[in-house]
Amino acid sequence: MNLFTKKYLKRILSLFSFVAFIFYTNYTLSQEVMEDKESLDFIDVQVWEGEVVGVYKNEGKIRVTKKNPDWEDLNFEETKQEILKTGRYLLKQKGSNIEIGHFEVRLVELETYKKQKKKPKYIINIRGKFIVPAKYKRLVTTDLYIGGYQKERKYVSPNGFQNNRVTEPKKTIIHPKDKKEMVFVPKGYFLYGQGKDADLDSFNPNFDTPTEKTLMDLPSFYIDKYEVTNLEYYKFLKESNKKPPYYWKGKVYPKGKENHPVHSLTYREVEQYASWSGKKIPTEFQWEKAARGSSLIIEKDNSGKNVFILDEKKYPFGNNFDPLLCNTIYSKINDTVSVYELSPKGASVYGAIGMCGNVAEWTRSWYKPYNGHFLENPSFGKQFKVIRGGAFYNSQKEATSFYRDYGGIPNLRKDRKAGFRLVMEKQR
Repeated sequence: MNLFTKKYLKRILSLFSFVAFIFYTNYTLSQEVMEDKESLDFIDVQVWEGEVVGVYKNEGKIRVTKKNPDWEDLNFEETKQEILKTGRYLLKQKGSNIEIGHFEVRLVELETYKKQKKKPKYIINIRGKFIVPAKYKRLVTTDLYIGGYQKERKYVSPNGFQNNRVTEPKKTIIHPKDKKEMVFVPKGYFLYGQGKDADLDSFNPNFDTPTEKTLMDLPSFYIDKYEVTNLEYYKFLKESNKKPPYYWKGKVYPKGKENHPVHSLTYREVEQYASWSGKKIPTEFQWEKAARGSSLIIEKDNSGKNVFILDEKKYPFGNNFDPLLCNTIYSKINDTVSVYELSPKGASVYGAIGMCGNVAEWTRSWYKPYNGHFLENPSFGKQFKVIRGGAFYNSQKEATSFYRDYGGIPNLRKDRKAGFRLVMEKQR
């Protein structure tokens, strides 16, 4: 091999090594970028919570106040093992959510047990040790909590769950701010109102002949499974220093009604809670779809076009009124009931409970006639907000999913007319 050939081969080998290095470097960087991007697509979502109820020097007792929905099908022993599996949990301060240390679990025990026909009901206590830096020792009080977390895609954009995904979005989530359970309402066509009585404000002229042009095509969203309760509203008041509802005694809700829906609120007060929680008051169409479903069966004709078949519901649970599933004047309770005592048989197709009676709910929609309905009403316009659902003192007609009431007299700051639940929409 002559000198020229040796130099030529040496240059080829050097060039090959350089190309290989560049390829390897780019591949490694792309992998890191992909991993970073993937990590940004996920967030830690709290799925259960336990509040500190006792402090004994360096040890404490915690009561589980919000259970993981995934525990519903587990017995106590199985739930116990799920808690012990992690062993050590972040310890945070209520309100500020400041991390002050950890809580090391030593014992998981059953406090009370209520036998039910379908599922057992139990209260879980956790005992263990506080592991806290010296500077935070003074903060170890009953104003702390622990929680269990899991990785989830950023659910603040529920529509994003349906774009280029193989798996479906979670049907229920726990909101990180107000800790309320929320249910998923998928995007798609929705038939609103009723088509029988044109003298009513709920009349939809296109109800009986739905087309893609006349139907409402709503993006997906999450909605609170239950109405906001007195206790949940109390926590908001503690952080915001706002005024309590008039029926409370001072700044405390009525005894024994912590889980009853808060009511007699103005629209502006509900707006304040929504702003605090980072959620929104639902539109009347979001509320109605969450309550009665899409009211449609969609099929394809021979040409592949959509054919819409009516599948309307008067109530979340069907077309036949049942006073046991809808707390109205016919239930003869004459008061609100705990949102957790409402029968799951009264839930909507998406799992929302209490959307019929108990407490009426504010929406953010202005009280206007529907498109194509030329009903004259001096109350129409941008002065009143639509209220939905009916209350314990209303009739079954006023508790139908399409019935429209409104509030704002004399204005939206003074009319204490309803309670509420909130939604979480796609982030724009």
